[in-house]
Amino acid sequence: GVRTAESFFLNSVIAPLAIAKSTEGKRRTQTREYKANFLTSYRLAGLTEHRFLKNLTLGGALRWESKASIGYWGVDVEENLAAKLPVLELDRDRPIYDKARLYADVFLTYRTRFFADKVNASFQLNVRNLQESGRLQAIKVNPDGVANVYRIIDPRQFILTASFDL
Repeated sequence: GVRTAESFFLNSVIAPLAIAKSTEGKRRTQTREYKANFLTSYRLAGLTEHRFLKNLTLGGALRWESKASIGYWGVDVEENLAAKLPVLELDRDRPIYDKARLYADVFLTYRTRFFADKVNASFQLNVRNLQESGRLQAIKVNPDGVANVYRIIDPRQFILTASFDL
């Protein structure tokens, strides 16, 4: 474990500077080129006259993101790792990608009245990230492809809101 001034300078100054210079003019990592959002809702009053069902609204959303670059492969990675040297140059034509992502949300809204129809009330249950159970997602990788920075992806969330109009 003793670190020399030369190894500190190579690993902490020269390597990050070389990586920054080699990515000049390239798209920033962690940004996705395309995104699309789709949202829909439907009031059941158009289908039925049932007292409870006609006050319900059902809906959902899909959020799609294209793949994103999370880093670049290094030049001569195997040789540098074998010699225990830092990777000083990135191959700008070989990005490392995170896959495209699709997220789904659903909601249910119920509208009613209280106190002799003087107070309008709305209750809404949202389920965000319906298919998610929680995980770590790599957002940055070393030039050898090993993830080194992660983002916490929350598991599905249940959100209940109530609003009242007097």
